[in-house]
Amino acid sequence: MHWNFPYGGKTAGYNNGVEPSAPQKPLNELVANRQKNQAGMWNGGTITLLSSPLNFPTAEWNSPTFDLRPDLPYLSQGDSSSTPVYRSKTGDWGSLWVIVEGLNKQFGAWYGFSALTVKMQEFASPIDPTRLVAINNPVEITGEFATDIAQPLARQKQGTMLQFKATNDVDPIRYWQVRMYFSWNIIATTPIQLQIQSAYY
Repeated sequence: MHWNFPYGGKTAGYNNGVEPSAPQKPLNELVANRQKNQAGMWNGGTITLLSSPLNFPTAEWNSPTFDLRPDLPYLSQGDSSSTPVYRSKTGDWGSLWVIVEGLNKQFGAWYGFSALTVKMQEFASPIDPTRLVAINNPVEITGEFATDIAQPLARQKQGTMLQFKATNDVDPIRYWQVRMYFSWNIIATTPIQLQIQSAYY
């Protein structure tokens, strides 16, 4: 969704009998009513993360670029897209929730968690969703993915749940993104497939 013109354009029509040179942008009701302090919700659904190559495979998951301050206008020379997140009526800016499934599934001779290393990194910009920069070094979160396959199958950990909040989320930076890097220190015989559910609220 484009947010360059938060209040939309002028009413379409003629001005003093002169036809406008270009059609006007329609009013964006979501942004026009943003001062009503509505809570935001992004549903990322479920996607399959496929590793490659077979020798020491890797994979990467990137969230959308979230606009954590859609109450502020954004003007630039061109259209830029970001996913708006409105603060709830309680004043909370919400969290990015991610569940990674498939840790206890077997792929050839290996499991999803076998020799797995996972790191996360934040990217942000105070002014432009097209100019995100890394604002921290990759942080290892591998411990969240440990799985005990000695447990009965019905009781095994199937996935891990992660909660991410923007740096300084009390008064968050405008544009924010999370990236996760997966690497397996194995020689695989078949690609590893993890399922990722995600949402922001």
